[in-house]
Amino acid sequence: MASTPLFQNDPRWENSIMGFGKTETIGKLGCLLTSMTMVGNYFGGSETVASFNEKMKQNNGFQGPWVKAFQITAVFPNVRYQKRIECDNQDAPLDEIDAALAGGSLPVVRVDYSPAAGVQSHWVVLHKKEGSDYQMWDPHNSPEKPPTLVGRFGFAGTAAQIIQEIIFFGSGTLAEPKPEKPSASSKPAPKPETAVPASPTATLQDDSDALIVAPTVNGLSMRDQPKISGSNVLKYLPQSSKLVVLDDAATAKGKLGKRNNWFRVRDIEGKEGFVAAWYVTAVADPALGVHKTSQANPPSAPSKLVVKTSGSSVTLRSEPRVDKSTFILYLPFGTELLVLEDEAAASKIGQKDQWLHVQTVSGRNGYIAAWFVKRVS
Repeated sequence: MASTPLFQNDPRWENSIMGFGKTETIGKLGCLLTSMTMVGNYFGGSETVASFNEKMKQNNGFQGPWVKAFQITAVFPNVRYQKRIECDNQDAPLDEIDAALAGGSLPVVRVDYSPAAGVQSHWVVLHKKEGSDYQMWDPHNSPEKPPTLVGRFGFAGTAAQIIQEIIFFGSGTLAEPKPEKPSASSKPAPKPETAVPASPTATLQDDSDALIVAPTVNGLSMRDQPKISGSNVLKYLPQSSKLVVLDDAATAKGKLGKRNNWFRVRDIEGKEGFVAAWYVTAVADPALGVHKTSQANPPSAPSKLVVKTSGSSVTLRSEPRVDKSTFILYLPFGTELLVLEDEAAASKIGQKDQWLHVQTVSGRNGYIAAWFVKRVS
């Protein structure tokens, strides 16, 4: 397994154009591309960042300048895109990272590389647990800085607070964490709900046939008309948002990433409007790059009670009780849910034996264990 570091700011390719971009270079935006190259080489490949860039272009591995991480197998056949977890505004699931590393996978994580205002996104590869920290390969050559996650980015807090997004890559099946056992001091429930790894046949995403998209930038504008104007902005969307496209799904897929095309969408709060098709990607086929928060357009705060799942494969149920007959589907870590109760329901969040009546972004209703969700700020 090769582990030779590669750097996006290597003079041999730092001025090369990323993917199908126009002016975006590897030196500026190539942190994820470089991280994926190191991952592929670790599992037996032999590519430079420049050659990986070209081979990904030949295999439809970009949406504009944004790299499609799930296409890594087209260049490195023995490497699988295993899973993606978004953890903006909530602690990252370190148990999943630890299990993945122990099982032979490599997590590539997105961090904020600067304490300056806004989000200056950057991707790095974690390759070894070290106490409460992680050894990493940073695609930006900065030999004067510490080579560990917390050592370099500790201004943002602990490892769980630093990590904003995770992509797992590996040569086999992703190792999942074991379910946590209830504390001896906690009051036992007759049949406690637990977040457990889903079986390969379990539904991990919403079972709607609708096209679900997510912004590729933070602070994307939702507008009341399909055109850019200073007077038609309804709200600004966080990069972690999930949006249901209300247009015909088959037709809409052909517009993804294309300039001067628009989607009519609905967000988790039920707000409908239009978003630029060139700034979103299908959730099932994420195109990822550097995500920056616009200081002029910070994401709008939720006007309704919205929560996110804080466990892995949390169960959505038809009734507020644990039973085989109430199972609807498993929801991934970080799934947004609209609470269909009044604001007083906020007091249930994080509380054992409490349940919330919720709705998914595509309109599926059910109940969720309140101790496996966190409020979206």
